[in-house]
Amino acid sequence: MNLSPTKISYELLIFVSEAQKDIVAHILGQLEIHDFIYGSLSCDIEAEYDPSCPSPSHYEQLAKDEPIVIYSEDQEYLLSLQEALVFLFPKASLSVDENTFLVRPMENQNWRDSWKESFRPILIDEEIVVYPPWESPSSFLQKHKIVIDPGMAFGTGQHETTRLCLEYIARHDMPARVIDVGTGSGILAIAALKRGASFVMGTDLDGECIPIAIENARQNHCDPIVFRQGFLEHMEETSFDLVIANIQSKPLRGMLPTLKSKLAPQGILVLSGILEVEKEEFCQWMNSCGLYVTQTNKQNHWCSIVATHQP
Repeated sequence: MNLSPTKISYELLIFVSEAQKDIVAHILGQLEIHDFIYGSLSCDIEAEYDPSCPSPSHYEQLAKDEPIVIYSEDQEYLLSLQEALVFLFPKASLSVDENTFLVRPMENQNWRDSWKESFRPILIDEEIVVYPPWESPSSFLQKHKIVIDPGMAFGTGQHETTRLCLEYIARHDMPARVIDVGTGSGILAIAALKRGASFVMGTDLDGECIPIAIENARQNHCDPIVFRQGFLEHMEETSFDLVIANIQSKPLRGMLPTLKSKLAPQGILVLSGILEVEKEEFCQWMNSCGLYVTQTNKQNHWCSIVATHQP
């Protein structure tokens, strides 16, 4: 009997405190690394959750204090990434010692499916749940169910910045015209349509995510959503009642005049992706650009800002 050789994959484990994971996620995002997980859970762990209770899920509690993990079949890539993080961590006030990083082989494991074990359904009050396809929709009592396959990437609602936007959508009546700028997987556009918007558009510079967003919309019976690739300023549609942009603060600054130009006179702008330490300065800058900040919200180190045209 011939046995094929075992293919060895590798993992980079990053050991930081639970409170520091968002800072690490921000650093990885700046490095254009998005396929990491906050903590891998063993398939042998048994846990039950109460779908009638939308407060923090058992997944989040089980993943607490587990290392951030990045998988690759290229050991040299992970080692070079580790070197980069050793340099970047002190700049973000993160300490580094001999126990912070570990690169090790993974044998006889299907690492491409390992992220499934740590995907947490996102529960937003009694209104919205975002869950993976291997979960049963009947397990959740939320009014609006959104199924997203995390294997398709481009955003699954796990990050605080996306949750902040989902919370706004869940807790406010949706106006007629909504645009989701930097749509990624289309999750926010899908949520807006399910919550009652009559025309929803999602835009993104990354052309690879548009087919994913279209497929996610189809799976969630939200085919009327219009998805487009390209720069927002090149798109003719204007006068949106709600403009949502879940993008990091640096590109948001450059985009703000265009975002403002797409906003209806009485429209609302929701920005997410701003670190808490940036909030005060960012709000002041928005005010100088003719926008009136009406609300800010926070999850861990991240903030969302709600604004309108100045009265």
